[in-house]
Amino acid sequence: MDPKTGPSAQAAETHAAEARRGGAGPGGAGSGGAGSGTVSGLIAVTLWGLAPVATRALVLQLAPLPLLVLRVAVAGLILLPVAIPALRRLDRAHAPRLIAAGLLGMVGYNLPVTVGLQWLPASTAALILATEPIWILVLSRVFLAEPVPRWSWAGAAVAVAGVAVLAGPEAFAAGSSGRVLAGAGLVLLGTALFGAYTIVLRPLAERYGAVPAAAASTVAGAVPYVLFAGTLASAPLGGLHPAAWGELAFLALGSTVAGLLLWSVAVTRAGATRAGLLLYLEPLVGVAGAAILLGEGLSPATLAGGLLIMLGVGAAWFSRR
Repeated sequence: MDPKTGPSAQAAETHAAEARRGGAGPGGAGSGGAGSGTVSGLIAVTLWGLAPVATRALVLQLAPLPLLVLRVAVAGLILLPVAIPALRRLDRAHAPRLIAAGLLGMVGYNLPVTVGLQWLPASTAALILATEPIWILVLSRVFLAEPVPRWSWAGAAVAVAGVAVLAGPEAFAAGSSGRVLAGAGLVLLGTALFGAYTIVLRPLAERYGAVPAAAASTVAGAVPYVLFAGTLASAPLGGLHPAAWGELAFLALGSTVAGLLLWSVAVTRAGATRAGLLLYLEPLVGVAGAAILLGEGLSPATLAGGLLIMLGVGAAWFSRR
């Protein structure tokens, strides 16, 4: 699931925790609210699903680092007012956790995924990003000792096999430079680090609210990119096509800012469980968007690997629930 701020699985997890504690608020999953919440969730999932497509198109014109400097700076500035409530109430003891969450989410997740998309089709990346719930399960077991049913482990194994099917044929084909394998590895690394971000941010989301905590982590994670603002001087910004500026605006304003806020509305009004099911549409949106907007073909390996990933993730996640 794309380079977003606190996207997807993390949002489902943190808002689910709030819902279990009755923190969803009075505008919860009523009949009218549920309908508008579902619409908001569908829009958010569409924005996140198209993010790898926009990143793939943009990273072929602009190097990953200046791309991220621009994207993260814009998102951080816009989300700063949303983050202020959490930053004002932040206990000193929680500051290291917030910094760690920001680094994991904005650097550990976004940087390898953006670099990997230089060498990987957007459709393949979208399917690999769909393994986020698997990493959350594994890391929760390792670091939080949360129980994981056997069927969840089996589903995780199927999803990993799907990733191997996606990367294998092209990566090991004759004449391959290894970039496809490197791209898949980087996207998978970013996905794993996002799982870590989810776990690190969860207590802050429960204490300060999911949206303020995610916004605060975005602001914190944007700070390191200031050190690389100099890369903008050598970036070919003047020669960028207008469509590239639109893609950059979409990533910063649509995927990161609007996606986060719309997902908050979705979980509050439709409920965490119903909204969480919408996340399984995200990789499908990514694959469809890559085919329609970038003209990427769907090879048998892509279809087979994607099917294995979706089956594995579904089995792992629903077995746990």
